[in-house]
Amino acid sequence: MHLKIAVLTILISSPVFGQFGPSTCSVFTSPPQIRSEGLTERVGDLQLQCSFATPPASLTGNLTVFLPVQVTNAVDSNSVAADAVLSVNTGSGYVPTSTPALVNSNSVAFYGINVPVPSNGQLSLKISGIRINATQVTGGGAAPVYASISFVIPVNQAQIIVAYAQRSLYSTTYATGITCYGSPLPSSITLTNLFSAGTALASTRFTEAFTGAFQPRGAGDSNGTRFLVKYSGFPVQTQIYVPDFVAGNDAAVASSGGDLGIPQQVGQYVPGSGTLLLARVLTADSTGTGGSPETLPSNAGPGPVLLNSVSAVPLTNGAGYVVYEVVDSNPGARESVQFPTFVGLSNVTAAAVAQESVSYGPVSAAQSTSQTAPVPRFMAVTPTADCSLVGDCQAGYFPKLDVQTSVTSFQVTVTAGGNTTEVPGEIFVGNDGGGNLNYVITTNYVNGSGWLLLDYPTGNNNATVRVWAKPQNLTQGTYTANLVVNGDGPASVPVTIPVTVVVQAAPPPPPPPTTPTTPTPTVTAVVNAASLVAAPLSAGSLATVLGTNLLGKSVTVTFDGLSAFIFYDSPTQINLQVPVTLDPSKTTSSVVVTVDGASSTAITVAVTKAGPAIFNGGVLNQDYTQNSPTAPAPVGSVLQIFATGIPAGATVTVQMGGLSQLIPQYAAGAPGFTGVEQVNIAVPSGLGSGAVPLAICAAEGQQQYCSNNYTVYLK
Repeated sequence: MHLKIAVLTILISSPVFGQFGPSTCSVFTSPPQIRSEGLTERVGDLQLQCSFATPPASLTGNLTVFLPVQVTNAVDSNSVAADAVLSVNTGSGYVPTSTPALVNSNSVAFYGINVPVPSNGQLSLKISGIRINATQVTGGGAAPVYASISFVIPVNQAQIIVAYAQRSLYSTTYATGITCYGSPLPSSITLTNLFSAGTALASTRFTEAFTGAFQPRGAGDSNGTRFLVKYSGFPVQTQIYVPDFVAGNDAAVASSGGDLGIPQQVGQYVPGSGTLLLARVLTADSTGTGGSPETLPSNAGPGPVLLNSVSAVPLTNGAGYVVYEVVDSNPGARESVQFPTFVGLSNVTAAAVAQESVSYGPVSAAQSTSQTAPVPRFMAVTPTADCSLVGDCQAGYFPKLDVQTSVTSFQVTVTAGGNTTEVPGEIFVGNDGGGNLNYVITTNYVNGSGWLLLDYPTGNNNATVRVWAKPQNLTQGTYTANLVVNGDGPASVPVTIPVTVVVQAAPPPPPPPTTPTTPTPTVTAVVNAASLVAAPLSAGSLATVLGTNLLGKSVTVTFDGLSAFIFYDSPTQINLQVPVTLDPSKTTSSVVVTVDGASSTAITVAVTKAGPAIFNGGVLNQDYTQNSPTAPAPVGSVLQIFATGIPAGATVTVQMGGLSQLIPQYAAGAPGFTGVEQVNIAVPSGLGSGAVPLAICAAEGQQQYCSNNYTVYLK
């Protein structure tokens, strides 16, 4: 749909048309493609070719251009734009006039025009340099931008297209996870040495949707087209490096990290060749504003320059950014460029935790005229994947979602108001391509809501997902939902898995027995499953119930009425997971065991926000042997500690010997073990050998909770 505007014609104080005789102006333009992400995009020049039947000595009056969006030229304190220019051609070419361009919201006005008219009655005017907020243009694809002209001479058309706005930046990024594994760094940091050392990398690619979208700095601009790349989520000891210069696909040798279809190679650029070249911007702020791009060595010479230098990206709390600027390009060819981000990380094996986001820069909130905001500037628009432009959407180096199921139909029959019940069958999620696949499973309910539970609704690369039905709040009937599995990468196709839950009416309560038929269960203690002591329990941690008559056909354990997930039961012991929804503000909870309808006397147990406890025998050396006097851990190796009672989101530290506040290399759920957390810590130096006390601490808010000491053995 074309964007329409209502134009208010301004009455102009000027000579009467009649004194000129019959006069007309024909309007012409060559509308360019402009970037719909841009806040200061230049529209095409407007040319007015005017003819006078009776030429006057001069043409005087006002001229106003109206646009459907805000005009965003840089202005002075009088709202005059220096780069919007009115030029006149009386037969010898266009010459700029001194008439100022007054900007007012969505118009540019030239007041007090006074130009001589040639004796042949032919005169041309040109308006150039008008900038607009292209993010306000609506319509799909290449959306036209219309302008209207109010002038002292009648014009031949009320509106004319001055530009076509469309998305221009497409990219391949690692927005959902850069895998962080142990990765060596060479002693001398260059691209060649990083490649030779095998340092881990993840490439980013930018592709322009149309020619000329990537522009070097022009006259009157603050900077060329910039790219703002932001990183977050890296472990604190990570070092990341990026090239100082990046050569595009049309350069002498294109820069490449080797993971997007082009072999690893150091870029080469011929100065002044008109091929795409990006330079890292020094001292730009986090919006991409300010600073200056790196310059090629002054002695580079006319031949190809080897772009072998790299620089570190400063990280604060695992986050940082880098800004690149286009310093050369070919406006007549659609160009693409890619660069690697190198990840240096020692002695760590962790899940993919780092993220990347990209956009044009500088990013700005100034959507109208400004005296200080940079030109050009952009909205922070997330680019679309560029594989359709490059033609590699099905390439094997992209992740590809692979979903398999263990059953042909996911369905289960439950009782209204009953316990959470596992739906038979498992969902196997895998990565059938390259790179790093992150998946997410969403639940679309056909009727009802909230009656399904998945143990791993999100994950990375490979996972086995189980589904549970929750009939506690359901009435009799049939309930259906669709599980939709989505994954990273252009080659990933969403997979839909139907689930059916049939809810039977709850049976009428049985008549009260005349004599007890089921032994009453008795609870003697509720202890932490790791330490086996009666310590305060936390939501989601593992616990053990001790007592008598605890085994039956139907066994439930509730904490304040919330059902616990039972892993094991016997006549004297039940192993369970404390309900994850247990109120964290409480300090005690009432525990009841029900066996075949007979309930124990409620026992009060202490609860806490966090209660770390290390499993007996739950500390493994780096080689996966159990830490013991005969298998001590050497200094610098990684201990793998398995514990329970550490809530998600808590800040985890480790105490070892006389050292405290040690930062673990990994602290999260132990893969494949419900309610179990895994903490990886490198053995620091200075602790000597032999038996050393170890404890895990979890901070929630201002409160820190620590486990009892566990003895580890060092050498």
